[in-house]
Amino acid sequence: MKRRHWLMAVGWLMALPAWAGAPGSWVGDARAVRVFTPGRLVDSRAIEPPAAVRGEIASVAWRFEVPPGVVGLRAWLCHPQRCLALSAARGRSKGLAGLAADAPLRFRFGLVRGHQPTRPLRITGLQAIVDYR
Repeated sequence: MKRRHWLMAVGWLMALPAWAGAPGSWVGDARAVRVFTPGRLVDSRAIEPPAAVRGEIASVAWRFEVPPGVVGLRAWLCHPQRCLALSAARGRSKGLAGLAADAPLRFRFGLVRGHQPTRPLRITGLQAIVDYR
């Protein structure tokens, strides 16, 4: 092996530990949920991170879809240690920063009292993206 190639190989091997702790992201989806009764909170199933995830959350992004014209819906993205209030059906926040990135997340939905729909609201397309370091 030429000296130059050998030095490149050694440099690459020395960089491996830095890659092991490199930042990353994971994406998870949850099944649709139905919300009907004002004042009653409904949680999605857990969104589990991949087994190899380690580190702390840097930011989270989310999205979900609600039927047109829905009024009085409140939403949260919940980590086992705390929940983040969501102000829109899609967005990004650092509100869960510093929490364990390998913990499951859940969406939580509720209707404000006085906003009784005529039929259950089906909330679909639940997705969370976790950036971690």
